Amino acid sequence: MHLKMHLLNLILATLPLVAALGGKRSLREIKAEVSKSQVLQKRDTAPSLLYPAHNFSIPIDHFQNSSAYAPHINGTFPNRYFFDATYYKPGGPVIILQSGESDATARLPFLQKGILHQLARATNGIGVVFEHRYYGTSFPTPNLSTENLRYLTTEQAMADEAYFAQNIVFPGLENLTLTSNTTAYLSYGGSYAGAFSAFLRVQYPDIFWGSISSSGVTEAIIDYSEYYYPIAKYGL
Repeated sequence: MHLKMHLLNLILATLPLVAALGGKRSLREIKAEVSKSQVLQKRDTAPSLLYPAHNFSIPIDHFQNSSAYAPHINGTFPNRYFFDATYYKPGGPVIILQSGESDATARLPFLQKGILHQLARATNGIGVVFEHRYYGTSFPTPNLSTENLRYLTTEQAMADEAYFAQNIVFPGLENLTLTSNTTAYLSYGGSYAGAFSAFLRVQYPDIFWGSISSSGVTEAIIDYSEYYYPIAKYGL
């Protein structure tokens, strides 16, 4: 099935070139037409066919000296991620979209034709969708018992992304050093993931060159009385 799909896509991508052979268009015009066809083809393809899942081993507990996570575990877990290096050129950044409280596959359209795609294309960078621990297939513990959920914190999840940035070797790009020691890393997210990305830049300024926090909920509100007050006073 995948081979048939590949052959069909190849035929569709070359049609503009075949049609141009009998005309008088320049090679530049032909290349532009083929490129446009390939972009449209990629945009309309199911993202699951474009981006295979990868796993990266990450420590379950980054804070072995903190009593908050006792009893401690010394193991690792496979954190899932997806990436697209189509537009990468030397010097380009790695842009990580934090998937937040969701299975990361729900974020693949961002990599295919959304803001992550646009940013990677504009900066000659690599786009990455990074799954949050305890979501999708990125489980550090065998079950969701109350005791095992002690590792489900923003602090641990931020350390996951920082560890990834410091140690990742992208499949197919093993000849390149693309860790945060040599490459600018940017984090992007919205809502909780937006707050996450903002906190990440503050917590790890030596690893992340910058962050984009879209509608980041950076303030924790315990007492909502200030929102109830206008309703009580004015009957809103």
